[in-house]
Amino acid sequence: MLSIIVPIYNVENVLSHCLNSLRFQSYRNIEIILINEGSSDMSGAICDRFVRVDSRFKVLHKDVKNISEALNFGLEMAKGEFISFIDPVDRIDGLMFEKLILTIIKHKADMVIANYGEEQIINNKEPIESSETVIWTKKMALNKIIDQFQIKSFLCNKLYTSELFRSEPIHEFDVTLDIFGDLVMSVQCILKSKKIIYDPNLHYHYIAYRHVSFFNELTKEKLSGAKGLLKVIDLAENLDNFDVCIIKEHYINYSIQLLMHLLNEEDQNRQLIKEARKNLYYFPLNEVRSQRVKTSCVMARKMTYVYFNIWKIRSG
Repeated sequence: MLSIIVPIYNVENVLSHCLNSLRFQSYRNIEIILINEGSSDMSGAICDRFVRVDSRFKVLHKDVKNISEALNFGLEMAKGEFISFIDPVDRIDGLMFEKLILTIIKHKADMVIANYGEEQIINNKEPIESSETVIWTKKMALNKIIDQFQIKSFLCNKLYTSELFRSEPIHEFDVTLDIFGDLVMSVQCILKSKKIIYDPNLHYHYIAYRHVSFFNELTKEKLSGAKGLLKVIDLAENLDNFDVCIIKEHYINYSIQLLMHLLNEEDQNRQLIKEARKNLYYFPLNEVRSQRVKTSCVMARKMTYVYFNIWKIRSG
């Protein structure tokens, strides 16, 4: 059986479409676990309706600290041999899970990473081309994760065996991370896997225009993103021949963007600005290869408000 975990918070306008796409998957042996994170709109009622019409749906209504805690509740409830995660604002193909299940069984793999398409505007759908699956090393899989860094949705185009979460060392989402807990978990699963398959066929559609801008509603929780990236760096340093400098550059870029957005707030929080600025000094610049990142970091460190004015002009 496959357990599909869907964290839900105030998505009433798109939720029914997502849940119907799961209900009518060609692969039928599934349980669909809905974690309603204290939604204030009709999302909870929509979940209850699907539970009434289809016994494969289960729902937990619970106020949670963050999405990491919600996903842990989903893992506790999951009974399937395989596990997947879906963002309720995105779109998946009707054959997605049938194909991924067949792939993971055929290759006796621990994990399948599916191709995804990023839809920027309404009705912008990319064509699906049939291609052969390939075996990926851990290094190749980790590079793929880094390549999709801008998308910030690292769990939802993958199928996992439940053993990746349940066998020693047991993996749970880090509830101290409000940002990048999904990235940390994906990296942990990659490093724990003995066999990883990549399916280049387009199964998962990231609907960009439905996702809230990452730095909208900027709060102190965004500071935990730097902590998450540091955890990924610690994990990746144990992988042979992997260039961890790439993730360090992401860490610096993230810290610069966070600092700029904090400075751009009408009611500036000096303590948060101080903490974000301190992140820029975490790595010596000789550990970074990109000259562009080095230059940006030096300017953000030494000429913060000059760099901020340049950033504002570039941001429009």
